[in-house]
Amino acid sequence: MVMAASADAWAAEPELTARGNEPFWTLAVTAETIAFDVLGQNIAFKAPIAARETVDGRPRITAQAGAEKLELTVTERLCADTMTGMPFPMGVEVAYGGRVFQGCGGDMMTAIAGGWRVISLAGDRLPDAMTATIVFGRDGKVSGQSVCNRFFGGYTLSGEGLSFGQTGGTRMACPQAEMEAEQRFLDLLQKVSRVTPDGKADLMLMAGDQPAMLLRRTDGAEPASPQ
Repeated sequence: MVMAASADAWAAEPELTARGNEPFWTLAVTAETIAFDVLGQNIAFKAPIAARETVDGRPRITAQAGAEKLELTVTERLCADTMTGMPFPMGVEVAYGGRVFQGCGGDMMTAIAGGWRVISLAGDRLPDAMTATIVFGRDGKVSGQSVCNRFFGGYTLSGEGLSFGQTGGTRMACPQAEMEAEQRFLDLLQKVSRVTPDGKADLMLMAGDQPAMLLRRTDGAEPASPQ
């Protein structure tokens, strides 16, 4: 699996924001400090970073202010916000005051940017002989292969959802089965309202509460068009 950004990349460029819910908390890491706040619980910790290490392949950093100690561990995986379901590129665990806080970290754009292959449409697996792809650009543009043709357009990503604008594309004719799958793909694209992780690596595009498309990350190059 190729991630647009990984825990190793974060270790090399160690600035990070993270958040969690129930209780709601936020964390900000800079090159020198960690700040951790928990809403409504009188927890506001800020201290210099005391150590950086890798434990079981996962980056961990420690900060300490007097007797107060905080440990942050980062895991490379798609992480779903427990309130919105929206994806983040890292899972984070904060150990502080005898408690462990679970949440997500990094930039949502990092979680989705790049190329994905469509595995299923509304729960129906796309036949192996057919290829549909989606490439999310960091500039808000989207493109890919809509089974038979190429498509392009724009998308909007926010903390609450994902939506696609009107798309354009090429107009090559294909066998009837491919044309029908392509039309279904394009129709579902317009119904997408949010995106959420499906397991540790896949993404599910959702139309309301219904699954629209299951996506699996490619290696950065789009699969060749079927002959």
